[in-house]
Amino acid sequence: MRADRKRARARKDAAEAVHTLADAGRIAGGAAVSTASARVSELGHGVEDARRALAAAIDPAPARTRRTPWILAVVLLSGLAAFAWVTLLRRERPVDPGTPVPTVPPADSQIHGKPIGQGGGAA
Repeated sequence: MRADRKRARARKDAAEAVHTLADAGRIAGGAAVSTASARVSELGHGVEDARRALAAAIDPAPARTRRTPWILAVVLLSGLAAFAWVTLLRRERPVDPGTPVPTVPPADSQIHGKPIGQGGGAA
């Protein structure tokens, strides 16, 4: 009977050892999984940060422009230019009398030029 008791005890000890080993495996596996998942999570955050940085470099957010001062400046300058043109166009300018019209009718030589072959020195 002693052998039967030893076998039963050995089986019981073996079963306990298997359960203890399984628990240790679960604990070690859980620790490894949590460590791996933490690293993957950190890597995921790093990849996400890198993706956002790359996206910002490729297509930056539009710069905020202040259009109102520029629009007001253009409207003001356009108004000043229109006022200047109106002022310049309404201003009295001296009238050029031009060349006076002669009162004596022109001679035939002035109208038609000199006839061919009738120079002033040939007689």
